[in-house]
Amino acid sequence: MFNRLGSLFTEASLWIWKTMQLNVIWFMHILLGGVVLGFFPATTALFATTRRWLKGGLEEPIYDGYHRYYKAHFWKTNAIGWIYTSIGVFLALDLYLVTQLKGIVVLFSTAIILFLSILYVFSFLYVFPYYVHFEQSLKHYLIQPFILTLISFKQNLVITIGLTMVGYLIYQMPGLIPFALGVMPAYWIMKVSMNRYNQFAATGGKA
Repeated sequence: MFNRLGSLFTEASLWIWKTMQLNVIWFMHILLGGVVLGFFPATTALFATTRRWLKGGLEEPIYDGYHRYYKAHFWKTNAIGWIYTSIGVFLALDLYLVTQLKGIVVLFSTAIILFLSILYVFSFLYVFPYYVHFEQSLKHYLIQPFILTLISFKQNLVITIGLTMVGYLIYQMPGLIPFALGVMPAYWIMKVSMNRYNQFAATGGKA
């Protein structure tokens, strides 16, 4: 019994230490790119690291692999990220303009834009795990996350519940921000996404 408890304590300590390390490295690399150019490659490298953990690589060193991935995918992930950001700005502007109108057209237009906005948000969440899991063209990285969102209602719900719980935990304990703000959501989204990809593989489907 004591050996089992000791093993659980050791494993938990390793997880906590690795999570703290990775979150600090994520922050550092966001700053390394001047925030504007650092966020997307840093976050993509974050997802790549959590994917490696999910595949059994928790005990591997973090920094070197993270930094290599960050540099190798710096410009491509920025291109994808800023295209997605532009779409988000366009939707926000559309929503603002629609609210300035009057009549029944406002309700209809608002409903459409809200649906597209929800689709966009989940697609934005999926783009990171999709990118680190598949080697495809820029076009596929832009389109496939939208398709995944449309055909993955259960996974969307699971991600929403998980992120809500993580958000509530961080809200209750803001001291976690420097140590888990990026890692906890990324790990959860990556785990749900990988389960989805395995379902596709088992059925011979494509993401």
